[in-house]
Amino acid sequence: MKKKLYIILIVSLICILGVSTNDIYAANLSGDELLQVNGNTISKNTTITQINNMFGQPKLTTDSAFGGKAYTYYDDAYTWMLHIETNENGNIKGYGCINGNFISRRYAQGDKDTYTYSYMSGTVLADDNDLVNGVYEYNVTSSEVEEYKERFMQSSQYLYDLQKSSLIVSKILANKHGYYFPQTYINEDIFYMNEELKDNNTDIYTWAKDTGKTKYISLVLSRPDSCYYELPNPIMLGKNTENYTRAENYNYIFYDIKVQDEQNFTLFTTILFIDPDFMDEKEEVSLTDTELSLLEALRAKYKEYNEHGQAITANFDIEPQYEELPLVAGKWTDMALLMVTDYINLARVGAGLQPLKLNSDIADAAQHKATLVVYNNIKGYTSGHNPEQPDGVSDEFYDKAQSYMTENLYTGDIQSSIVGALNDAYGDPVSCGHRYNLLDPSATEWGIGAVGSGLSWGWQSAQKFSGFEDYSNELVAWPSNGIFTMDLAYNGIGNWTARFYKRYTVSSDTEVTIKALNSGKVYEITNENKNNNGKFLENVSNRQITFRDDTITYESGDVFEITLHNVKDETNGKNIDYTYRSVFYSFKDISADEVTDIQINNQNVSLGVGQTSQIEAKVLPESAIDKMIIYSSTNTDVITIRQDGLITAIGEGQAQINILCGNVLKTINVIVTPYQKGDVNRDGAINSIDASMVIDIYKSNNTITQEELNIADMNNDQSINSVDASMIIDMYKNNE
Repeated sequence: MKKKLYIILIVSLICILGVSTNDIYAANLSGDELLQVNGNTISKNTTITQINNMFGQPKLTTDSAFGGKAYTYYDDAYTWMLHIETNENGNIKGYGCINGNFISRRYAQGDKDTYTYSYMSGTVLADDNDLVNGVYEYNVTSSEVEEYKERFMQSSQYLYDLQKSSLIVSKILANKHGYYFPQTYINEDIFYMNEELKDNNTDIYTWAKDTGKTKYISLVLSRPDSCYYELPNPIMLGKNTENYTRAENYNYIFYDIKVQDEQNFTLFTTILFIDPDFMDEKEEVSLTDTELSLLEALRAKYKEYNEHGQAITANFDIEPQYEELPLVAGKWTDMALLMVTDYINLARVGAGLQPLKLNSDIADAAQHKATLVVYNNIKGYTSGHNPEQPDGVSDEFYDKAQSYMTENLYTGDIQSSIVGALNDAYGDPVSCGHRYNLLDPSATEWGIGAVGSGLSWGWQSAQKFSGFEDYSNELVAWPSNGIFTMDLAYNGIGNWTARFYKRYTVSSDTEVTIKALNSGKVYEITNENKNNNGKFLENVSNRQITFRDDTITYESGDVFEITLHNVKDETNGKNIDYTYRSVFYSFKDISADEVTDIQINNQNVSLGVGQTSQIEAKVLPESAIDKMIIYSSTNTDVITIRQDGLITAIGEGQAQINILCGNVLKTINVIVTPYQKGDVNRDGAINSIDASMVIDIYKSNNTITQEELNIADMNNDQSINSVDASMIIDMYKNNE
C-alpha cells in the first residue's frame, strides 16, 4: 500500500510541476536525443525539414492534436515506419517507429519488453518472444497532455486522420507474418455515420448487432483504455490487428475511439473490419402468407421466451457436485428450463417444425449425463456419449445418465450450448449432427442439463431427445426454410445445410444457387468452384447437402432464394431443381421499438458561401434500435452535408437537407448568400465594428431588408438584438 501511495505522489508531482515525461524512465539515449532510426538521430530540436532530409518527404501529412502536424514515413514494401507529431511551433511532441534498427529513450529494437509503465511512457510493440520491434513515445509536459486531450475531444478530424497512419502499422504487421492485408482505412461517409451514432449514445458495432447486420461488421477488439501512459497513436491502434485477416469484401479497417469520460479522458477502443455493402440500397421483398404466419408464431414464442427469462430468480433448485464423489447431479429451476426450451423453439418454430416440449424426467437424465461427463473429464476416465462407470458412481446414477440416448454433448451452459450445437462448430461441421438433433422434425420432447463454472466455455451441457410424431416437412434447412432466427448463429452461419426427410434425394451432382432477393446478387456453388474463394460443397448423404460461400453478407429482413440443382424426385425418378426461401430476422427486429421522431436544432439555416453549420439531431425514442441517420443534400452545388450533420455552403442559392432515420424524414431549408454571416458592413472581415452596427440596428428599431436581417441575425430567430452582437464578438475572438 505504501509503494502504491508513493507512485501516486510521484505522478502527482510530475503533473503539478509539468516535468517532461521522458525524464521519468531509464533512457537508451542521452541529452536531447529522442530516437535513432537507420543510423539517423532525431533530437528534441530536430526540425521536420531535417527529418525530410534524412528520410525523404513524408507519405502522409495530417493534423495532430498536439496543435501542429503529424508526419508518416514508410517504405513501399511496408517493412518500417516512422511517425512524428509536432505542436504549433513545429516542435516534436510524439514520435514512434517500427523496425529500422531503432534506439529510443526507453528501448532499442530487440530489447526484452519489461512491461513497466509510467506516466506517458508510451506504446510498445513486441513479438511473441517479448522482443521489442516498435515504440511510440512522448516529449511533453503534463499541461501539453491536457491540451492534447482537449483538442482531441473537440474535433473528430484527429481520429479520422489516425486511420491513415494506423493502417500503415497494420500493413507492416501483415507483411511481417507473410499475409495479404487488402483493407484500406474507412471512408468519410461511414466514419461520420459512426460519429453521429455516438452522438445518439451508440456506435456502428452496437448498431450492427442490434439491427441484424453483424455479418457486415467483424470485430477485432473492443476494450476500455487508460490514457495514463499513452495517448491515441498509430502503433497503439494498428498493433491490435496483428494476425487478424478478413476476406477482401471487408474493404475497410476501422480504428474507433470513443471518449467515455471527458473529465478523465477515459477511452473505449473498438477495431472493426467493415463490408460497406451494408450501405447498399435493397428492395423490400414481400413475404408469402406462410412466411407471415411463421413470423407471427415466432413473435409469440419470443414473447414467451422473454417472459420466462424475466421470471427467473435463481438458476438451480439443487446445486450440482461434479468434482468429487458422491456426485450430485443438481437441478435447474423449472423457469430456467422453460426459458431455454423457448429458446430452441425459436429455431424450430421459424423453420415450421413442431415445438419441443420440456420433459422433466429427460431434463433430469440430461443433468446426470452432464455431471458424469465432467467428472470423468476431471478424473481422466473415458468420457463422451458412452463413458465408463467409475467406482463410486452408482448404477442408478449411471443408468439415468445413459437413458434417452439420442443426445448432444456440447460445451456451454443450458442456453449457450444451444447456439453452439446449432452452429456445430466442432464434432462434424459438415454433417452437422448436433444441429439436426435439435431440428429433428419427428422429436416431440426434450430435456437439457449443464454443469460448470465461469464463462460458458467452462460448462458442459447435455441435450436429450425423445418421442416421435409424424410430420409433413420434406426439408429442414439451416438457415431455415422459413424464418431464420439469425441471432442463433452467433458468429456467422458456418456451413449451410439442407436435409431432405421425404421424397427427395441428393447426389454428388447436386449444386447450389443462392440468390439474395433484396440486392439481386447471385452466388453459384458448383463442383468446379467449390474449393475457391471461401466456397464449399459436399453431399453428406443421399439426403443432405452441405454448402457455403463466405462472401455472402446478410442482415435482418433479407430474403434468400436457395435452389438445389439435380435433386432426384423419388416418386418419378426425375431430376429437378428444388427451390426454397429463407427469411432472415433478428430477435430485436422482431420486437424493436420503431423510430418515431428526429429532433433537430434548427429547421431554417442561412449561410454565406464557405460557411458551415452543425445539425444536432436526436433520434426518439431512446429505446429505438436503429438510430442510423442518413443525411443528403438536394443540391450539392449549393450545400454539401457530412454524415455527422456538418453543412458546408458551396454556392449561392437554396437547397434542402434531408434527414432520414427509419421511416422518419425531416427537412432543413438552407439559404446560401454570397456574403458572410455576421459581416454586417460587408468589408470581408468580422470584428467589433459589425457588433456595434448590430447594437445600433437593435436600438434604432429601423426597418431593414431581408438580406440585412440574414447577415445580422446570428442565431436565426428572425430578430436583431444583443444576443446577435454577442455572437459576433465571440466569432471575432475565435478568429483572432
